[in-house]
Amino acid sequence: MNPLKRHIRRWLAKTNIINPFNKPFNNIEFETTNYCNRKCVYCPNSKYDRTALFGNKFMSQEIFDKLVSDLKEMDFKGIISPHLYGEPLTDKRLPRWTAALKQSLPHSIIRIVTNADFLDDNIYTELINCGVDIFNISKHGNTLSQGFLNLYNGLSIKEQKKRFIIIDYYENYNQSQNLFFNRGGEIPLKKPKRHPSCCIYVTYPVLNSNGDVILCCNDYQNSHICGNILERSLTEIWQDKKNINLRRRIFKGYFDLPICKNCWESLD
Repeated sequence: MNPLKRHIRRWLAKTNIINPFNKPFNNIEFETTNYCNRKCVYCPNSKYDRTALFGNKFMSQEIFDKLVSDLKEMDFKGIISPHLYGEPLTDKRLPRWTAALKQSLPHSIIRIVTNADFLDDNIYTELINCGVDIFNISKHGNTLSQGFLNLYNGLSIKEQKKRFIIIDYYENYNQSQNLFFNRGGEIPLKKPKRHPSCCIYVTYPVLNSNGDVILCCNDYQNSHICGNILERSLTEIWQDKKNINLRRRIFKGYFDLPICKNCWESLD
C-alpha cells in the first residue's frame, strides 16, 4: 500500500469511519489441537513444543460444546476455521466436530486450513459430507503430499476452484517473503515490514486449545488473554469494554503492547 493510501486508511480508522467493532464479527479461529507434524522455519513451532508449553494437546469436548453453544446463541453466520498453530487433520474428531458445527450453525462457512499432508480422497469426501465448505492448502515444501495430489488431480476444474485455495508459503519464504510477518517477533524476516495502517488481526476472536480468547493469531505465547469461554460467554468476552477499547486502539494503529511493537519490526 502506498503512503497516501496508508495515511487515508489510518485517518478513516482513527475517525471511526471504518470501525469493525460496531457490528458482530464474521470470522473466528479456534485450536482443536496444538500439535503440528511440521516444524517450518517460519513458524514458532520450529522453536517450541506448543503442547509442552501450554498443555492440552487437544481442546476438550466441554470447551468445544460451549463454543458451539455460544456461537449458536449469537446466530453466527460467518467463517469458522478450526485451526491456529496445530494441524487440524491430526485431530481425528474433526469430521464429527465439523458435522456438529454445521448442524448448529447451518449458515456458517467452515474453512479448513491444512498443510494437506493427511488429506486424501477418503478424508476429503468425509469432511465435505460433514459440512466443510473450503480448504486453504498451505504448501510448505517442494511438493504437496502424493495423497493430496491424487485427490486434487482427480477433481474437475470446477470442483478444484470451488473447494481449494492453495498458497505456496515455501517458495514465498525463500523469495520475497511478502506473505509473511514475524509472529509477534518470534520469526526473523529478511526485510522488516512497516506497521499496517489498520491491523485486521484484532478484529475477530481467536481461541487456543484451552478455551482462552487471545489477542490475535500472532500471539503464539498467549501473552494477552482476554478471557476463557468456560468462565464467560464468548459474547461477554468479546464485548467487554476493556477488550474492545484495546482492539480498537490497535486497529487504529496505536501499537502499545510489546507483541504489537515487535510484530512488524518497524515503528513507523
